[in-house]
This record gives sequence, structure tokens and C-alpha cells, in this order.
Amino acid sequence: MAHVIIGTAGHIDHGKTALVKALTGIETDTLPEERDRGVTIDIGFAYWKDNVTIIDVPGHERFVKNMVTGVCTVDLALFVVAADDGVMPQTREHLGILNLLGVPRGIVVLTKVDLVEEEWLELVEEELREVFADTFLEDAPIVPVSSITGEGIDALRAAVEAEVARVEVRPDQGIFRLPVDRTFSVQGFGTVVTGTVISGDVRVRDELSLLPAGKGVRVRGVQTHGRDVDVAQVGARAAINISGVEVDEVSRGDLLAQPGYFETTYMIDARLHMLPDAPAHVTNRTRVHLLMGPREVLARVVLLEGETLLPGESQLVQLRLEEPGVAARGDRFVIRRYSPVQTLGGGVVLDPQPVKHRRFRDDVNDALRELEQDDPTQVLLTRLKAARLQPRTVLQLASEMAVSASGIEGQLTALANSGDVVSFVQAGKAMYVHAMCWRELLDGIGDAMRVFHEAHPLRPGARREELRALVKGTPSDDLFAQGVEYLVREGILRSDNALIGLRDYKIALTPQQEEIRDAIVRVLKDGGTTPEDLKTLPDAIQVNASSVRDVVSAMQAMGNLVRLDDTLLFHPEVMEEVARQLVDYLKENGEIDVSTFRSLIGTTRKFAVPLLNYFDTQGITIRQGDVRVLG
Repeated sequence: MAHVIIGTAGHIDHGKTALVKALTGIETDTLPEERDRGVTIDIGFAYWKDNVTIIDVPGHERFVKNMVTGVCTVDLALFVVAADDGVMPQTREHLGILNLLGVPRGIVVLTKVDLVEEEWLELVEEELREVFADTFLEDAPIVPVSSITGEGIDALRAAVEAEVARVEVRPDQGIFRLPVDRTFSVQGFGTVVTGTVISGDVRVRDELSLLPAGKGVRVRGVQTHGRDVDVAQVGARAAINISGVEVDEVSRGDLLAQPGYFETTYMIDARLHMLPDAPAHVTNRTRVHLLMGPREVLARVVLLEGETLLPGESQLVQLRLEEPGVAARGDRFVIRRYSPVQTLGGGVVLDPQPVKHRRFRDDVNDALRELEQDDPTQVLLTRLKAARLQPRTVLQLASEMAVSASGIEGQLTALANSGDVVSFVQAGKAMYVHAMCWRELLDGIGDAMRVFHEAHPLRPGARREELRALVKGTPSDDLFAQGVEYLVREGILRSDNALIGLRDYKIALTPQQEEIRDAIVRVLKDGGTTPEDLKTLPDAIQVNASSVRDVVSAMQAMGNLVRLDDTLLFHPEVMEEVARQLVDYLKENGEIDVSTFRSLIGTTRKFAVPLLNYFDTQGITIRQGDVRVLG
């Protein structure tokens, strides 16, 4: 049986609390101050049937934030208007808030009918129909009642029963989430939090995360409607006994959630709708009170499409919070004027973890409009496109979309099969990137490689990190490695000795550099097994050191010399002759030490040791203690 949350709304002293008591027999004003003043200050709760909770909210303008806390999760509104007062300021404000929060259904309850004449009642009903035009209450039933005489209460119960039966089951994204609206301590049990389960379910012994603090907690017990239960499911009002935190470490507006899916944020991308009768307009960076469920924080409204947002208009915005918040795509919010505190508008969260945007960017606004679509596959593609060259895991995407990982795995597989998404495995995890971004990466690597070759014509290739730094968009290490590997397989790049280059790139020397090369060849051939090294070579051929180093690097890449220990240089023909002598000696004598090798080829220890080490790396020899044997 689906759980249904009913919330009251309406102006102060229009009889909301008395109505709840008449329906359920439960007094929801439990604070001493509420009873003394006869005014509801905070939200109260009553239970009607096993699957229906009624939340009673305050009507006074000073307690609107408490009213938002109460109605942010309701399925059905009991919109209360006193017949003797008619439409009052908080009547309009509460109506606007309910519209902004997307409350789907409602019943208009015309209270205190025992205080007015029938003629007056008809006038009030006519006024209400005008006020409710183009709102979710436009076609709602109007039920006249008196909580004092009991008139109309049975008819109201029947109307509520009928509307409860029509309430659609809440869509469940599968990830447990409960915004905390009350917290208290019970002796012998510890900290208890209450709220409405807006997604997933919670069970005893579940490990959860308390945000924005980021503390881990464990569920010790769960209650719904005052009874211990094994599980509280989506839509249920639940009281959860948790361990791991003290009661003073939990506040109204905190979020109890499944670990790994939600993060705190200081920015939120959203669509902001201004109320038609908003008391002021919004300009860029207007400071506001931001109400997200039970949580209230101060924020600045950054307008992304215009300079001003007038009453009745809507615009894409970025909300920049002054304190950490927690949100998910699709969450509803309300903004109120900083001072005087009045409701201005509200809207829907599009991206709860955005980067800071510059204003008037067509690409940013187009991406946010795509996130407004009610198409999970399109939203998934938009999230991947926004990630650009930073691949996402299933869990990361699920967190960004506020859905369970299992809920999008099938979509990702289908998108990969259709070519819209590219997937690869890194460290045992499947990673995903938008196909358009993958193509941009491949093009970017190719462009960067060409830029490198143009800037360093005498180098055969770039080191991996050197090349990655040249690729626009700063790809992640993993994605860059995948891109290089793909281009090598496709024959576009080559990867040799930790250097990456275009496969068809060949070093070409200028005439002047060819003269330097020829001079180096003569000196190295003449030097035999005791040649000039990189430090003495410039003086030997009378060329500056920088030019010599450039040509030496090119010659090494082209196989025109062998370089050992960075500075020792040998002509390839000399190396072949040394190798021949060494192999012949070992075939005849079995082993050779450094001193014998030095005498064999007529060199010094400076050259003998690096040469033997080189032949070890080539597999010609094997070192055994102080001697070498044939490899």
C-alpha cells in the first residue's frame, strides 16, 4: 500500500489545526507556546489510516520557512480558507509556494462556515475560483466545513478518501534519501530523526551518510506511524533511531542518505520561476533565502540569460550558496527576498554539482535546457557531454542523476552498443565518455602531436605527459591513455621507448644540421672506443653546445649513434665491432671481467663499464657477480 502525505496550507487562524483534529482526533499543536498563543509555530503531525500522514503547517508569515518544511514532500494539499475572512495574504503566498513545489493535487476546505450566511459563502467560493485559476487547485473540490459543529466533516473525509485513491505512486529512484525535519533524543535509544522517505527505503542496521557533515551513521531502529517496522519505503513518514552522532550534531535540513550518491554543494544550476505577484524583481547576484525542503541557506542568484527577472518570468540561473547544501536533479526549491522576507519564486534543480558558469554562454544554457527534458537517456547523454574529457563511472553518473546505479547500467550498455557512448575498463571499473567527446579527444591528440613535431623537428616523439599537456580540454590520465592506445592500434601514432609520435613522421635535417651530423660522425669514428663525449664534442667540432645536442638527439632517433649514460656517444659501426669482439672472446673463454674487456677493446674504465651494462640490456651478455657470460 502506497504511503500518502497530506499537508495543510492557508492563512493564519483559518482553522488548519482544528480541522486536522476534527478529521483525526489528534492535536498537532504540541509546543507550550503554540497552546498558549493558539497559533501554530512549527509543523505538527497526525496519522489517518495506516498509510496516510497529515502534516499541519503554520500560517503566520514569520513561519513560512516552517510551512515550506511541511509541504515540501506532500502528495495532497488541504488548502484551508476561512469563510469569514476569505482570501488573505498568506492564502496567496501559500498557494504560490505549493505551485512552485509541484504539489500535484489538492482539496479546498472552506472552514468556519458556521460564522457566515449562505450568500456570503457563495461570494467567497466565487472569489476562490478566480484566485485558483491556472493553478493546481483550478479544478479542486471546495468542501465547506465547520470544525466546531462538525458540519461537512464527513463530506471532507469522503473527499479526502477519493483524492487519496487518485494519488499516484511516487517515482522511486532507488536511492534512500530522507530530509530531516525534526531531531530529538530518546533516553536509552539516543538520537532520533524524522522526515519523509523521498526515495529508496531504509532498514534496521543500514549504514547511511548524514549530510552535509558527511558523517557515517548506523540505523538502530525504524518507526512509521508510531510503530516499529523492519523497513520504511518511499513516501512514508519515518522516525529513525541512529547511532554515530549526538542529537546536537543533527539539524533540520540535514539529509540522511545512502552513502556514495550525494555530495555537498555550494552551487546549483536551476530553472527559476518568479511568482506572478512576486513583490520584487530579481537582478543578477540578488541575495535571497533559499529553501530546499527543510533546509534554509542564503544564496546569490546568478542570472544566466538576462539582466533582470521580473514577476511571472522564468530564467536559467546558478544559485551560489553561502553555506553547504545537498540537492539532487529534479528537487524543488523556493527563494524568498532577503529583506523584507517575502516569497519571490522557486523552481527545479537541474544540476546539483555544476562548475561555475560565465553568464550568457549559449553552450551552457543549451546543456541546461537538455537537462530539463523528461528523457532519462537524453539526460544521461547530457551529463556525459558536460563531463567532456573526464570519463564517468556508473556510480558517478548515478550520483549526478540521483538514481540507482542499477537503474542506468542498461541505458549505458544500449548507448555503447549504438555508438553514442564509448566505454572502457580501467582498474577493474567500467568508464564512460560521450562519443562526441571521444572524437574530440582523438582529434586533440593528433593536433597536439602535429604541434609538437613542428616545435621540435629533431625529436622523434614526445613523452606521454609532455603530449597530454598539449591536448586541449585537459583529458584525464585514463582517457588520454585510452586515446593514445587507440590511435596506435589504428596506425596513426607510434609509441617507442616511452616516446609517442606520428607514425609517418620522419626527422629531416637542414643543410647546416647535416654538416654538424657529418662532423659528429667523423669524430665518433675516429674516436673508436674512446670517443669524445657530449660535453667535449662541441669544442671538438667547433659548434655551439645547443646545436650539437639537438643534432645528437636526432641522430640517436635515426640510429646514427648509440648514446650511453646520457653523455657517452658511439658510432654504430664501432658498437658492432666491439660486440663482435666480445662475443668471440666469450665463445672461446666463457667469461670476461671489466679489466679484461677494457684491454680487449682498447678503452678506459670510463667507457668499459657503460658498454658492458649496455650489452647486458641488449641480451648479448649476462652479469654474474664480477664477470659477464654470453647471453
